Amino acid sequence: MIITMFRTDPDGVIRYYSLHDRQPLLTARYALTIAWRTGEGRDREKIYGFDTLAEMDRKIRQLFGRSARKGYKLLYSFMRDRPATTVPDSILAVQAMRAISG
Repeated sequence: MIITMFRTDPDGVIRYYSLHDRQPLLTARYALTIAWRTGEGRDREKIYGFDTLAEMDRKIRQLFGRSARKGYKLLYSFMRDRPATTVPDSILAVQAMRAISG
């Protein structure tokens, strides 16, 4: 899932705000990354981790609603049929250790 929004400030500066779930985490089953930048500036990011899809969905709705209230408009979105469900590396490591030792 990717959602990219933008707004134009009164002084003509364009601001971008994106939400995506592409980045898996070692510590959580689901991850949400938000990125924002002004014009051609460098992206700033914040990453949230969630144990359930419902928790991540609540956060997406909260962030999207907050952005819309601040005047952001949808620029681009892409949704998968199913969310990215990768097994965190920490779980794979534990499984591998168990296979080696037993």
